[in-house]
Amino acid sequence: LGPTCLYLEVTNECNLTCKTCPLTYGRVESPAVLTVDKVRYLVAQFPSATRMVLHGIGEPLLNKELPQIISYLKAEGKYVLFNSNATLLNARWQQVLVDSQLDEYRVSLDATTPESYAEVRGKPMFSLILNNLEAFMTLKKHLGAAHPRVSLWLTGLRATLAELPDFLRIAHRLGIEEVYLQRLVYWHDENDEKLATSDQSLFQNLRSEEE
Repeated sequence: LGPTCLYLEVTNECNLTCKTCPLTYGRVESPAVLTVDKVRYLVAQFPSATRMVLHGIGEPLLNKELPQIISYLKAEGKYVLFNSNATLLNARWQQVLVDSQLDEYRVSLDATTPESYAEVRGKPMFSLILNNLEAFMTLKKHLGAAHPRVSLWLTGLRATLAELPDFLRIAHRLGIEEVYLQRLVYWHDENDEKLATSDQSLFQNLRSEEE
C-alpha cells in the first residue's frame, strides 16, 4: 500500500523570524516555491495519497500559485490543509481560501499579547493577525461557509504556557472552535544560545504547575 498523506512544502520562505524555527538562524537550501505543474507531477506519483499538507518551514501564503494548487487538489478529490501565520490573510486571501474549498486553515499564533508574540515570533504583528482572523471568520459567517475549518495553534513553551487559558478565550471570541497545544521540537548549538533549547521545552521537563 502507498502513503495516504503527502506533505508538499509550497515554499521555504517566511516573513517572520520565530525563535522556535531553524530558518531564523540560517538556511540549508536556496529560496524556492512549488508550482502547480510540479504539484501535479508529484501527486501523480502517489495515487494512494488522499490527504495533502501544504506546509513545511515556510509561510504558504507567500506562494502566488497556492490558489491554483488548492483548486487542483480539491478537483482531484484530496483533503487539503496547511499551517499559516495569518499575517498575510488579507481580504483577497480570505475570499480565495473560501472559494478554493480548502478544508483546513491552521493558524500558528503562539501568544496572547502583542509583547509575547513579538518575543516569540520576532515581529510586532499580533494585532494585525487578530484583525485578519476576525474579518475571515466574519466573511465565512456571511457566506455561510463551513470551510475552511479554522484552528489556533500554540507551541508549548515554558515562557508562554501560562497564556493557554487566554489563548482559549481569544479563540472563543473569534468564533474559532479548535485549539491545539503542540510540543516544541528543540535543538542545541553550543555556540548560539538563541536557538531553541531543552530549558524552553516541556518535554521531559514538565513541572507540577504546568501539568
